[in-house]
Amino acid sequence: MNNQKGFTLIEMLVVIAIVGLLSSVVVVGLTGAREKARDARRIADIRGIQNDLELEYSDASGYPLTVDYTIGATGPQGDAYTYVNVATDRYTYELTACLEGDEQDTAGDATSGDGCDDKCSTGPRYCVTPQ
Repeated sequence: MNNQKGFTLIEMLVVIAIVGLLSSVVVVGLTGAREKARDARRIADIRGIQNDLELEYSDASGYPLTVDYTIGATGPQGDAYTYVNVATDRYTYELTACLEGDEQDTAGDATSGDGCDDKCSTGPRYCVTPQ
C-alpha cells in the first residue's frame, strides 16, 4: 500500500513552466502601459509649467526672457524638458517634452512648422506654445 502524499517532480516542473510563461506575458503586456503612464506624466508636467508661465505673464506682462532653459526632469532618451523663448518680445515661448510612446501626442502642437522646434533626438514629442 503506497499512500504517499505530494507532487511528483514532473508536476512541479510543469507548474513552474506555466507560471514562468504567464509572468513573461504579463511583463510584456505592462511595458506599453508604463510608457503611456510616463508620457502622461511628462505631458502633465509641461501643462503645469505652461500654467505657471501664464501666471507669470499676467503678473509681469510677459514671459521670462530665458533662452533654452532646461527643466530638471529628463525624457526617455535622456533629453530634458526645455523652455525656449522664441522671441525677444516676451510674448511667445515654447515648451517641449520628449515622449517614449509610438505616436505624437495630438493635444500639443506637434508640428515643427508652427514655432515648435524639434528638441528630441528621436521619437515623438509634446510641444506647447502660449495659450
